[in-house]
Amino acid sequence: MSALYSVKTGTTVTALVAGTGKTLVNLISGANRIPLITQFAISFDGVTASAVPVLVEPSYCTQGAAGTPGTSPTPSLLRGKGASQSTAGVDYSAEPTTITPYDHMLVTPNGGLFVLQFPLGREPEADLSGGTNKAQLIRGTAPANVNCRASAQFEE
Repeated sequence: MSALYSVKTGTTVTALVAGTGKTLVNLISGANRIPLITQFAISFDGVTASAVPVLVEPSYCTQGAAGTPGTSPTPSLLRGKGASQSTAGVDYSAEPTTITPYDHMLVTPNGGLFVLQFPLGREPEADLSGGTNKAQLIRGTAPANVNCRASAQFEE
């Protein structure tokens, strides 16, 4: 059985600035194991019912330029044994390149919560660390300033 890990944004909320896309959680493949994303989650603390929705994009990333994460947390073990070979970055101040969304959805910032779970055998799969799409991430683009939290769960 694979081990299950989690990576989440920092201990404080992450601010989305109006009109600017921000990588919230970036999971970078290791050399010998591909992480299989089982769940992405994102939530917002907005309080205005008429607020325009936030564009949420699960994406692949080449890491051509690694970007600048706010922190690089160690993935937390949720089930199984051993350390993850994948690395992570959260709360980016400069975006990694090249980002290719494989899905997109609009989520209300008015206390909105969105959880995307991938069924067994249909998880998105990145490349190993030497490949083209060696990272998977979730990013948000809000039309107006709003705070959020995000997380990714994955198996190796």
